[in-house]
Amino acid sequence: MCGIGGLAGDFVPGLMTKMNEAQSHRGPDGQGSFEDPRNDVALGHVRLAILDLSDAAAQPMYSPDGRFVLVYNGEIYNFSELREELIPLGHQLKSTGDTEVLLCGLSHFGLSFIRRLNGIFAFALWDRKERTLCLARDQMGVKPLYYAEPKQGTLLFASEIKALFVYPNLKREPDFDALQQHLAYCHASDQRTAIKGVHRLAPGHILQWDANSGKAQVKRFWQLPFGEYHIGKRNDAIEELRDLIRQATIRQLVSDVPVGAFLSGGVDSSYITSLAAENLEGLRCFTVKYPRPHNKLDNFADDLPYAQKLATDLGLELSEIDLLPNLAELWPKLIYHLDEPIADPACIASFLMCKLAREKSIPVLLSGQGGDELFCGYPRYLVMHSTEWLKRIPLGLRRMFLNFGSYLPGARESKAGAMMRRIRRVSAGFDLKPEERFLSYCANSSQKDISYILSPEFKSALNGSQFNQDCLLHMESQELDGLQKLQERDLSIYLPNHNLLYTDKMSMAVGVEARVPLLDLELVNRVVQYPYEWLLARGKTKVLFREAARTVLPKEIIDRPKAGLGAPYRKWLRYDLQEMWNELTSESSVRNRGWFDFKALKDVRARSQAGRDDLYMLQWAVLTIELWARQFIDRNPCQVFK
Repeated sequence: MCGIGGLAGDFVPGLMTKMNEAQSHRGPDGQGSFEDPRNDVALGHVRLAILDLSDAAAQPMYSPDGRFVLVYNGEIYNFSELREELIPLGHQLKSTGDTEVLLCGLSHFGLSFIRRLNGIFAFALWDRKERTLCLARDQMGVKPLYYAEPKQGTLLFASEIKALFVYPNLKREPDFDALQQHLAYCHASDQRTAIKGVHRLAPGHILQWDANSGKAQVKRFWQLPFGEYHIGKRNDAIEELRDLIRQATIRQLVSDVPVGAFLSGGVDSSYITSLAAENLEGLRCFTVKYPRPHNKLDNFADDLPYAQKLATDLGLELSEIDLLPNLAELWPKLIYHLDEPIADPACIASFLMCKLAREKSIPVLLSGQGGDELFCGYPRYLVMHSTEWLKRIPLGLRRMFLNFGSYLPGARESKAGAMMRRIRRVSAGFDLKPEERFLSYCANSSQKDISYILSPEFKSALNGSQFNQDCLLHMESQELDGLQKLQERDLSIYLPNHNLLYTDKMSMAVGVEARVPLLDLELVNRVVQYPYEWLLARGKTKVLFREAARTVLPKEIIDRPKAGLGAPYRKWLRYDLQEMWNELTSESSVRNRGWFDFKALKDVRARSQAGRDDLYMLQWAVLTIELWARQFIDRNPCQVFK
């Protein structure tokens, strides 16, 4: 697990050293660079040593004949099997890790070898003979890869956006469509980032740059295989699923350094932790805790007792981190590492757990990320499934339900207050088409509330576009129906652009590798073929997954409602961050930025503080965007916190 960067088409001497420095937190165990001025190509690499800790696995790595040069970030979990295939073909591998296997496979089989990789990866391969550069990103988008074309014929890429801005005169202009999406979803859609002209390579895609033409071409090499094969009986699928999850977890335990696990107490992390503990001695786990009085307003389920009980039952050491950070000091630093204005308080908990793991010399952590997207675990799936009857109800009657929900208070400190928030949120989408209603449930704020706080300049830049447009276009292009259309959106956009992104950035900020067994390629390829009736039934989510877990986990964990990696952000905003809010949204700050309407922000704040409306996530997103803009727009981010 590492950081990579490079430039093609406009050679700049010494650029790789500076790009490596900008990403040095991703690779504390070494760095290297390759420069070819004659062909205007340079590659950089910073190393987090996980497999084969010797210099034999250092990068950039060169093929024996010198034709190919590789820089690579990730883990190939089936590298041992691929290695055994390559040796009889005449390849004499000098290292014991996966990097050389990747290089030999690409040099022998060409780019078709990528389809055989089961892992998490982002890499760049320079072919000196053909004078082509290939970038590739793993099928599920676990590892990030950004690129930009600062001028015609030039390609710039890196694991993190901040490293791109080492390049002289790369423009830093906001993408207002992306920023509107951040206000809604906490992330940007498809290949957008918050900076115009900086793109992410989509999961399961390659980008090929040709030195002869100076042009780049993006191609897909994999896509989710919904419904390609016939599925057998449900009970057989449960047994199959148990085996797939077990094998995926075992595969991802391969490491030459200690491995630990995130343990929230939810079913996903508990299942992975239990299987890992069966196959690895001395597994250490990490979780977060917070005082109960801090949870009166947010009122999310407390995971800690479940994590504690499971750790005790399994005889595991569980480290508990108090979720009482100095936000005013920590938050700007986390946004710097995120590269994008990801407005999710879960980032804070993720960072604190990774930081403690690194301090305890555990540089690899297993995560339960991906389970809710793959097995339909989010409440929005259940709401969509349970409200199929809405399409048979006249629009006028649906709007009556909507109007009823709008009168409920949105931010009261009680369980009843939390329930009224949920009712209000669900009913708010009753007058929308199914795809639009689903995206409204994906969003933390409505289009009406978002538009209300935008400045005339921001609205002008949007030119009438709404936050759901990119997602709607994506969903229409997939030629899927029903639940599969909704699930594909979450797997292709939400998961890589949000959950996986912040998990990667928060872990790599402190030199920790996060692995996601529930997104193992063999597992994903099979699960997306299951009928949705096996995933949602009898008012419950993740039905098949829960059944598979019953031989491993206690029913108290399996049957509990979904909680998620929470944080008392409403409490923080209402009480602890008053001074930060006043400073970042002062009339002078808002006027200088020019993106928001000061009076509207003041009104949104007052309505939330009075308990009438739950607009705290919108406030969190506004603060996140302002903190991000100060580091990525106002200043060159490669110089921040250095």
